[in-house]
Amino acid sequence: MSTSPSVQLSEIYKFLAQAIRYPEKDWYNADFLSVYSTLLEGLGWPEKDQLPTDVSEQFLEDVQVEYTRLFINAVPHVVAPPYGSIFIDGGLNGVTADRTREYYREHGFDITSNEFPDHIVTELDFMALLEEGQAGSSEEFLARLFRPWFDKFKKQVLAGSDDLYITTTIKLIDFFTCVEEEGDD
Repeated sequence: MSTSPSVQLSEIYKFLAQAIRYPEKDWYNADFLSVYSTLLEGLGWPEKDQLPTDVSEQFLEDVQVEYTRLFINAVPHVVAPPYGSIFIDGGLNGVTADRTREYYREHGFDITSNEFPDHIVTELDFMALLEEGQAGSSEEFLARLFRPWFDKFKKQVLAGSDDLYITTTIKLIDFFTCVEEEGDD
């Protein structure tokens, strides 16, 4: 049975949202890495052969430490806070967060339990929901609220980390959210 492009993109956004969450032992495991590897293989990316196929305690801890340093807590500051408002407004819960929250409401997305609507995981989860309903329905959100900050975020992560898993995940998010270039056919 074939799935429609919108369902496929929705599943990819869901997967990417999971991939950029804090790595926990209950989901960041060999099964997850197998799916991750399959995605990389399907794209023909060489990183597939450079990542482990199983998650040792040390590998998990290394990714957790780097994730924390990049996105949660580091001295003197977090390398790449995963919030749109940081990159657009210069602080958390600014105008960008309000606009994002309003966009969610207009599209029936309940974010009452999330005080930071412009976190990358929340935005990817939202785009997955949009794509479930109709192919291409995430494009307006991408153009208005995701792409304006993501490129700056991506550059900070790629410049600030050499962790293969995290940098590859950021490159995957970029690949699936970037504007398609018109090429010569």
